Amino acid sequence: MDPIEAAIAAIKSREPGEDFTYSEITRRFSVVRSTLTRRHQRVTQASILANQNRQNLNL
Repeated sequence: MDPIEAAIAAIKSREPGEDFTYSEITRRFSVVRSTLTRRHQRVTQASILANQNRQNLNL
């Protein structure tokens, strides 16, 4: 599991309503805050997944 995925898993494993900050998670997992935020909010996806989706559309 890459660090971004591990960080997202840590966010999702928190109890509902439990507070967290992206800065806290980025320090813990040594990831870029903006990347983590975009991935967690599903604004972007991993480039590997994006490439797979593009290939599937071209079949």
